[in-house]
Amino acid sequence: MVACVSPLAVLEQVTGHVRGEDGSVLVVLTDREEGELGNGVLSHALRHQVLTVEPWSLVEESFGAQRLDPRLAAERWAAEARIDAMPPGGWPPLSGTVLNPNVALRHLAARRLGLDRLGLAPDDLDAQALLRWSALPGAVESFGRLRAEERAGLVAWLTERNGQVARTLFALVHAGHGADALAVGLVSGALWAPAARGATERAQGRVDRYVGDAHLDDGTIRAFADVAEEVVGGLLAESAGPEPRAMEAGRLVHAVLDRAEELLAQFAAEDAARYSDVLRSGFEHRIGAVAEALHACLAGGGPAVVAALADAVATLDRHQLAGTHRHRTERARMAQRLVQWLGRPAAEPSGVGDGIGRQIAEWGWVDLALSYVWAGEDVHPELKAAYRALYDRVRVRRRALDAAFAQLLAAWTAAGSSEPGGMLLVESVLPRVVAPLLGTAKRPALLLVLDGMSAAVAVELAEELRRQRWEEYDPLHDGGADQEARRRAVVAALPTLTRVSRASLFAAGLRQGGQDDEQKAFEGHALWRGRKVRLFHKDAVRGGAGEALGDELEQALSDPDTLVAVVLNTIDDALDHGREGADPGWEVADLGSLRALLDHARYHGRAVVLTSDHGHVLERGGELRAVPDALSARHRAGDGPVTDGEVELAGPRVVAPGNRVVALWDPDVRYLPRRAGYHGGASLAEVTVPLLAFLPLGAAAPAGWRPLDDQHPAWWSLARVTPEAQPVPAAVPQPRKPRGRAPVPEGQAALDLVAATAPSPEPPGGATLVDALLDSEMFAAQHGLTPRKVPASKIRAAITALLEANGVLPVTVLADRAGEHAARAGGFVTTLQRIFNVDNYPVLSVVDDGRTVRLDARLLREQFGLREGRG
Repeated sequence: MVACVSPLAVLEQVTGHVRGEDGSVLVVLTDREEGELGNGVLSHALRHQVLTVEPWSLVEESFGAQRLDPRLAAERWAAEARIDAMPPGGWPPLSGTVLNPNVALRHLAARRLGLDRLGLAPDDLDAQALLRWSALPGAVESFGRLRAEERAGLVAWLTERNGQVARTLFALVHAGHGADALAVGLVSGALWAPAARGATERAQGRVDRYVGDAHLDDGTIRAFADVAEEVVGGLLAESAGPEPRAMEAGRLVHAVLDRAEELLAQFAAEDAARYSDVLRSGFEHRIGAVAEALHACLAGGGPAVVAALADAVATLDRHQLAGTHRHRTERARMAQRLVQWLGRPAAEPSGVGDGIGRQIAEWGWVDLALSYVWAGEDVHPELKAAYRALYDRVRVRRRALDAAFAQLLAAWTAAGSSEPGGMLLVESVLPRVVAPLLGTAKRPALLLVLDGMSAAVAVELAEELRRQRWEEYDPLHDGGADQEARRRAVVAALPTLTRVSRASLFAAGLRQGGQDDEQKAFEGHALWRGRKVRLFHKDAVRGGAGEALGDELEQALSDPDTLVAVVLNTIDDALDHGREGADPGWEVADLGSLRALLDHARYHGRAVVLTSDHGHVLERGGELRAVPDALSARHRAGDGPVTDGEVELAGPRVVAPGNRVVALWDPDVRYLPRRAGYHGGASLAEVTVPLLAFLPLGAAAPAGWRPLDDQHPAWWSLARVTPEAQPVPAAVPQPRKPRGRAPVPEGQAALDLVAATAPSPEPPGGATLVDALLDSEMFAAQHGLTPRKVPASKIRAAITALLEANGVLPVTVLADRAGEHAARAGGFVTTLQRIFNVDNYPVLSVVDDGRTVRLDARLLREQFGLREGRG
């Protein structure tokens, strides 16, 4: 078989060929016509003619087709292109017998465009795939090297299939700007945004000229821009996913975003970026809008100012780069929350128990948000200034709360050590919370002591655990009808040091000591009544190479009859040495072996009690006050007079010589050289010991444990509040008179945000709506059809609880509120769905993998014929 490119070469081969004894023949491949070869050559040929190979016959054969669609036969360019582009292994076989244009050209286009570089198959060829292809390095140039006839045929077919997007893309290719297609789409999304109407015509004209002479209408460009934004959003999501695609997607998408910024400048369209949900400069513009709104809130104003901040933060959060710049977005959210907290009245604690309870329920959330605002803004100078002003404003109020609490703590400590208002003491955790699990409940348990964990750390960890399918409980509910289940905290031993408060926790009595003392006291308690218990510290927790936990700890966790306690020192160590990285907050993965311990607890069905020995305050550029009798960074011997920022603590609860110390309540003062954080003082953050209780999702609860719903304070919500119910923040330009020992820093105006009196909105639930529902004929009929008759009183309680919770409650909490046993919560909700989901309309739905019940109040009214305004 010989290829010949000229008549002379054919003649040479034909006349020189001698038929072999084995019957071999010569095959000459040539593109010359019969008239060019002449009779002399043809006389040697089979049948004295040139045998023409029909391209489509080869294509049919390669696909395994039996018949060719007549529409395809007319496209000769496609047959030749299919032969040229045929993969080494041939084209994939057809599922049928007829080769149609859609199949043939889809495979050809996928091959010519190189969609395999994107991990896409021929069936994935759509408008988004085309735009992703255009951004690949060298892709458009390679397409331009195809034969003109094939290129034109592919463009026509792709445009027919993908309409406006393909038309715009290939107009850019024709104009020499095909590689910029995605970037042009992003810029066009800003210029043709509905909000930009009338403000960007000149820049639109520059884009029209860039596209060439295609004369695209606004609808076509808008459709092209929409798909471009979808593609970039997908690339951003892919870049945050697993490797190996993530790195390639990241390079591609950030190259597109860089080029879009260059085109913005080229088109003199920088101002239009504010309308974009994708452009980098659009994200920065929204950062600026948050800064402007935050400054306006701090300057005072009506509800519209706070609503404008909520809108600015929500708009920032909708930007597709919000995930890429998650830390900046999260700090803006935290700033909004702090503004909303400042817009509420600042009631000081009425007692030690009240202060501890409010620290875990509200003020710990303030401290958490404050740590994000302290971390600050990366780039924008106005937002940096706004964060600093907000931080100072919040610290004035928090400092006053600490001052008030310190005076209450001093009085309570001097009076004795009785539990304040039902609030637990740290030495009561074992007998009141842990021991009952081994006694009447007979539940395997894991006690985790996170040394130094404050309320701010605890509330953030609790939210993460709830997302990880742990169910949170109140382990101390006394069953009283008027007592609401809530997250708990306990009072630390004094001074708030590990050697004192952790020793008191494990000894179940006030004392001080080290690890050996803790282990001896804990494992020798009469509380356990002979049950096996183990306490693990530091080196005993971590295993060797390839082991998340030590062998002895794993064995103890695997034994359901052993109570296991583990101390994790990650937080306390970070106070001494600092943490790498500027991001605030703590996650499960940050806390040593916590994740592995929780995994073991889930697997073995252990109840988890998560607590601490004391909290901490963080270094925020505070004052070093040198004293000769410092015993820690936050307390000293009680010999000298008490000065500003200090409080005297004396009484049997103070584990120190003479039962007396002087402790700092001011979080901005310390006695010893600077570290990342401190404890030993009398601030709310140091004295409050969080107490969290969890069970694996679906596990039966021990007696006395009550499930908890969302524990966010009301002001934590980022939902936009209507002006009628919005707190009105206003700057008060005179110093606040400090309470107790809370002086205003010299030269600083103690500004505060106060809430204006606003009418309280009607409660979302109410007897009117529920009464009308239960009295309706539809309810009576639906209730009568259920095989298991649920008492109307439970149904009333369930619907009332859902309405009061804005329609959303965890399944276990809903059952608890209705008086239904937690073990029957799933069946109870299923019965409610049978009653209320008339004709399968989702009045009552179960979401979040079966964890949460959602009530659609509007649909409830509609299905049961209740008037809109009732209730």
